[in-house]
Amino acid sequence: MTAALWIVAAVVFIAFEAIAAAAVPSYSYVAQYISVLGVPEWSPRAPLMNSAFYLQGAFFLGGAVLAARAVRGGWTGTVFVLLAATNAAGNALIGYVHGFSPLWNEGYEWLHGFGAFLAICGGNLAVVVGSAVVGRGLAARWYTPIGVMIGIAGLVIGAMLQTYARWATDFAHIGLVERACVYTILAWQILTGIVLLTRTRPDVVAADVR
Repeated sequence: MTAALWIVAAVVFIAFEAIAAAAVPSYSYVAQYISVLGVPEWSPRAPLMNSAFYLQGAFFLGGAVLAARAVRGGWTGTVFVLLAATNAAGNALIGYVHGFSPLWNEGYEWLHGFGAFLAICGGNLAVVVGSAVVGRGLAARWYTPIGVMIGIAGLVIGAMLQTYARWATDFAHIGLVERACVYTILAWQILTGIVLLTRTRPDVVAADVR
């Protein structure tokens, strides 16, 4: 079940993003933020994009809860779930406080940026901790170090995104930088889902993690 939740969430997010982007001929994956596709006044398929944020957050959290229970993750499992919940809250804020939404128009647009911070940082930290938690139930020793490296890469790129105005004044590829630290989470979900389906240890409750 965990594997299905994570794989479906990642695939649906990428698919919905592509479908929404296809409706905006001028949209650039390289130069524009993902959440721009969630602005109804500009993106004809904005509800689809915002639904992708909600679904990603909910399924990522749901999978984290199941995985932590299945491998009896202890305090690290609890931290993993809390970080996944942070990511879910961030994704919910991104989808709800989109451009020109009621809260945005009332001066709470900062909630959108805060949501992005929670989703990216919380998600990539969850990847780091989750790699150790999930790794307990796998027969693949290489999985945990690779998963941790994916999460660290996302955090480093996320830090670059937060300081973008300082180091990249003339660099027009903000969309590329943002996607790099969002897609690390999605890539980890797909990788982990596939590994869970193929390399789960016999002594782990496979029904929960698969």
